[in-house]
Amino acid sequence: MDEKLRQAFHSGVEKEPFASKFGLKLLEIGDGYSKVEMKFRPDMENLFAMAHGGALFALIDEAFETASNS
Repeated sequence: MDEKLRQAFHSGVEKEPFASKFGLKLLEIGDGYSKVEMKFRPDMENLFAMAHGGALFALIDEAFETASNS
């Protein structure tokens, strides 16, 4: 992947309000691949004190979005 494009992906995720709200960080990006991190917080728990599915799918969606568009 071109370095300019790689930087554009990182910059885009850093500026994305949704990613910011969930603490999503793009760690790696390549052709058809990305690695995204999310710091789990207590406000992301469900009623069983486990990770809420919506928070998990936000992480999955960000990884899919960046990988599939790379």
